[in-house]
Amino acid sequence: MRLLAAMIALCCCLLEGFRRSRELKNRALFLGEISQMLGNFLIEIRCSGLTLDELICRADGRFAELVRGFIDNGEDAKSAWENACSRLPQKNGEAALLAELGQSIGTSDREGTLRLIGSYAERFSEMERSAREAYTRKGKAVMQVGVLCGIAAAVIII
Repeated sequence: MRLLAAMIALCCCLLEGFRRSRELKNRALFLGEISQMLGNFLIEIRCSGLTLDELICRADGRFAELVRGFIDNGEDAKSAWENACSRLPQKNGEAALLAELGQSIGTSDREGTLRLIGSYAERFSEMERSAREAYTRKGKAVMQVGVLCGIAAAVIII
């Protein structure tokens, strides 16, 4: 019976280490998608002068899909953007920054919008670099800590 409990403790700690490492990786990937989306927005506004609705319809990534889902349910692009931001994890600041951008987009002329998106694109690029560095530094360590905690728990139980 103790052996079974030890194996369960080991597996739980191991899975928690993998989950936390994956969380770091997913954050870096999400920020990369946002940076790419904003870069594409800049290009499309310069070349075509598209509106927020049209930009979202052409965008790729999880956030754009989330916004499109709200638009498909009959919401306008601004409220869909805001609702999509409310569905994101709030702990790292990406959701607040995206919500801030969504409120500001389209409130000025074309050049002002380009400067605004460019500014946010730089901020998201910096956040992405930071998240990638954090994953590189901490990702493997978090998994190893999970394994070590699991082994320690198993030894204590046995």
